Amino acid sequence: MSIFCDGACSGNGRKGAVGGWGWAYWAGPVRGEPTEAAADRLDVPPGLPATNQRAELTALLKVLRWLAAATPAVTSIDIYTDSMYTINCTSTWGPAWKKAGWKRKTGEPLLNLDLIVPLVELWRPGWRLHHVRGHQTNSSPQAYGNNWVDQAAVAGAEGKVLSPSSFSLPVTLPVTSPVVAAVKAPTLPATLTLAQAKQTDLRMWFS
Repeated sequence: MSIFCDGACSGNGRKGAVGGWGWAYWAGPVRGEPTEAAADRLDVPPGLPATNQRAELTALLKVLRWLAAATPAVTSIDIYTDSMYTINCTSTWGPAWKKAGWKRKTGEPLLNLDLIVPLVELWRPGWRLHHVRGHQTNSSPQAYGNNWVDQAAVAGAEGKVLSPSSFSLPVTLPVTSPVVAAVKAPTLPATLTLAQAKQTDLRMWFS
């Protein structure tokens, strides 16, 4: 079982910036349609700009909340993100900041604590976090999954919303994802060549 997540932000950190997040879960091989997926525009607290970091953190937080509510309980799964910042905030820096009272040793303020605190509280060691290089053009499962959620996050920033069908993880991979089918997804081959990928706009899944 694998989950990929990603964030996107247009105008990163500037006034009027717009972000989005997306994630996708494959119960079997990472190819074709995901079993479950979600995407939406980034919510930002008043007075704060949308940033890439907040979008990436939000994407993983949405994943962890989904996993925490899933039945049966998920004790072991692989989660992929192209943000080392998000991985470190969740599994390395975050726990250390928690022990220090959510402060840096230097006394500098910590940013994005409204997202980092729940990430640290929700994350479990059995939910393995992996870094994957973004925007790859090869045909590996990691590239396919990352590119899928990258397009999902961009679509979310554009106001396209995709919601998971339920909080129950299927035991087997369905032939057609009920989530993606609900948004009239085009049928894609099990694996995409680079030439096919260039001709395929994954954002059609959210139209």
